[in-house]
Amino acid sequence: MDIWQILMTPFSWILKTFCQVFNSYGIALFLFTVVVKIVLFPLNLKGKKSAIKMNLLNGQLQEIQKRCGNDKERYNQEVQKFYTENNVNPMGGCGWQMIPIIVLYPLYAIIRRPLKYMMWLTEDAVKAVATALGWSGEFTVAGYNELMLGSMMEAGNLEAAKAAAAATGVSAASMFAINFNFFGIDLSQVPQLKFWEGGVSINSVGLFLLPIISALVSLLSSLIMQKTNQMNKDQPAPKMNWSLMLMSPVISLWIGFAMPAGLCIYWIANSLLGMVQEVICGRILRKDYEAAQKEMAEQAARAKEAEKERRRIAAEKKAAAIAAGKDPRKGQQKKKQEPGVDLTASREGLRAYARGRAYDPNRYPITPYWDPNGPAKPVEEKPAEPAEEEKEITAQSGPAPAPQEKQPQTEAPAEDSGDYEEAYAEDSEET
Repeated sequence: MDIWQILMTPFSWILKTFCQVFNSYGIALFLFTVVVKIVLFPLNLKGKKSAIKMNLLNGQLQEIQKRCGNDKERYNQEVQKFYTENNVNPMGGCGWQMIPIIVLYPLYAIIRRPLKYMMWLTEDAVKAVATALGWSGEFTVAGYNELMLGSMMEAGNLEAAKAAAAATGVSAASMFAINFNFFGIDLSQVPQLKFWEGGVSINSVGLFLLPIISALVSLLSSLIMQKTNQMNKDQPAPKMNWSLMLMSPVISLWIGFAMPAGLCIYWIANSLLGMVQEVICGRILRKDYEAAQKEMAEQAARAKEAEKERRRIAAEKKAAAIAAGKDPRKGQQKKKQEPGVDLTASREGLRAYARGRAYDPNRYPITPYWDPNGPAKPVEEKPAEPAEEEKEITAQSGPAPAPQEKQPQTEAPAEDSGDYEEAYAEDSEET
């Protein structure tokens, strides 16, 4: 026996016992689901209590969020402190829902390999049994071959299968014939979408309907759970989240058409028993809900009184600070009223940090920048007068043309305005 056989021994022993007592694989799966529900009922009840308490605390959590604002670190600290004071586990309401999924995995393994987990045979013993039962071709431990081999084992060939397994050195005392027939449906087969291929029969139609029934019953169970969770008639019903409601039916539909029909029986039984469990939990938790509602109302009143006291203390401290002359706003007003204080002194000077990163004092060469707080303004040097000979040459040749200064592109040349005026005068004369 390997480690997986040891871990799955409790599940396989329960399912094997029901199969031998009732001689029906479908009834055994249903009773197995009943046992699982009874074992997990305390955890389910505890999870619903935690979920009810979390719903009642949502209003106070919203107040903490308003008080903390955008300070996420402070908000997380306040929420953690709030959970500790009220003894609330935020994951308690959904943790119990993961346990049936954990149970579903070993159940799937037991259904897929009944000879290994229910009869504790090795792979060599399983291959020997397949040869003894006339398996066509070479037997491989893959897919659902072992499940099909278990459906081939009947009362007539059981002794031959035991002898083949004992020949490999394995005890065959735990071997038995499994009755997979459930109201004419072979639960060892996988349902097919094209059920009409190979002929229409009770088995093919029943295999096709089992996943659909499983999905519908799962949806009905989710709706009942939604109704029973709304236990306070004074509060409005929460908005139904259809994406979460349809998740379980879609998963059951996928499992139904991908795995043997035995899992559909387990899923249907789990949903039906879940509805009964929800009704029982709703009646048990009604008094607990009323007590928790009263307790949360008292806590909300205490929190409101504490917030009022905090504001009163803060107002007293502020009034004491104002009376002592430590009010910063009053200090600023006194500073403005003091004579001799030039409030515009900071506006004098270069203040290059306030002019922008793209500021360039020498951008316009016509009017160069001069800092009044810097060095003295340089005196412009006058050009030297020309000599007598140069004056005579200039008088004979006429005055030299004045150099044209390069104007900035942003300013229009001076001649443009004159041209416009002459053109306007000529037009007026012609008119």
